[in-house]
Amino acid sequence: MAGSGLAAREAALKVLLAVEARGAYAGLALEAEARPLKGPDRGLATELVHGVLRHRALLDFTLGTRLQRPLASLPVPIRNVLRLGLYQLMSLDRVPAAAACNTSVELAKAYGHQGTAALVNAVLRGLAKVREAGDPWPAPPKDPFPVYLSITESHPLWLIERWLGRLGTEQARRLAQANNQAPPVTIRTNLLRTSRDELAGRLEAEGVSVMPGRHAPEALHMTGSPALEELEAFQQGLFSVQDEASMLVARVVAPEPGELVIDACAAPGGKTTHLAELMGDTGQVLAGDIHRHRLKLVGTAASRLGLKSVKLAAGNASRLGDKYKLRADRLLLDAPCSGLGVLRRRSDLRWRQSPQAIGQLAALQRSLLEGSCATVKPGGVLVYATCSTEPEENEAVVAEFLTAHPEFAPDDVAPFVPASLTGACLGGSLRTWPHDHGTDGFFIARLRRRT
Repeated sequence: MAGSGLAAREAALKVLLAVEARGAYAGLALEAEARPLKGPDRGLATELVHGVLRHRALLDFTLGTRLQRPLASLPVPIRNVLRLGLYQLMSLDRVPAAAACNTSVELAKAYGHQGTAALVNAVLRGLAKVREAGDPWPAPPKDPFPVYLSITESHPLWLIERWLGRLGTEQARRLAQANNQAPPVTIRTNLLRTSRDELAGRLEAEGVSVMPGRHAPEALHMTGSPALEELEAFQQGLFSVQDEASMLVARVVAPEPGELVIDACAAPGGKTTHLAELMGDTGQVLAGDIHRHRLKLVGTAASRLGLKSVKLAAGNASRLGDKYKLRADRLLLDAPCSGLGVLRRRSDLRWRQSPQAIGQLAALQRSLLEGSCATVKPGGVLVYATCSTEPEENEAVVAEFLTAHPEFAPDDVAPFVPASLTGACLGGSLRTWPHDHGTDGFFIARLRRRT
């Protein structure tokens, strides 16, 4: 579809349709649709997709004040055209109102008919007048407050109610707001090939602006949305993309050169390769995963980074104890989880997850811990980590495990955590939060086998 910015908007629409109609993952769908786009168009498509998904509840409420029928009764393409247009009006001051309206009408014609195009035109032009007049946007009533916060901060009501009950009003609001902010692109320096300062200089020479991370000594934050795979520094294996909280997992494992370290759920390999780097690429990091196609990603990452100590082992983590009993110096179980700590990165995940899934995942996590813990030799370390905010997947799983396995005990995590996060440590565990620490939400527990 030709026209100024129209290709970017159509790419965004295709991603939103794939997510809503086919259950596609936004990140993967966006990667495919944005591939032909260059520069500003790629950036606009990315902004539109994540913006609409992050703010969908608020967009839907606002559109509902202008429609004579439920938004859900409209065809999926048309309601997403409306969301795209309104997001531009509400959040993108750099986009002229006329451009937002005109391109949306063109999309409505292409994905609907004259009647739906007329509807889109009428609704968006009416809302454009609100923006042009500088009037406040329609707001839901503040009572009941959980519903109000769910709409204004665009999170599922069940999740808002959970956070309000556990964190209180202010913390729950700040967490939801942080999830609606675009996170920085954070990279981890491959310290076996370069230093953080040298990498920063290389990237600046390639036209990428960076600044040091807040917590991890190998972290850099990029500004903008560069095509990372096209950077020479990436191709040469000088860095990996990884959030700072995720980097802290390997730091808490604290592997020593020459050890056998098992990463039980390794794909796609960010923590596996970090472990190998911290070990000086000596010893062995055994990367396990139940999905062979995802395990290949670990091998690809290790190869790009020049790591020789990573060994791939396809299989279920719950059976590791049978094969590697008492052999591991360190075991990392970065368990499958709800992902509620990474909502700012995975903008579609909030609309996929459910409270029922949390209980199901907790059962899986307990099973994986039970089946893999026998790999740890006496005196060895077990690190359990998730990117979930929910205690059922974190503290409760660890507490139940320790009750069943008195041979393990909490090991103080503070010596392995930067000073900027010592306040987030509680004995044998660390919790990071997007709104407090500027990182993804992670839970990391460190245990040591006594006998």
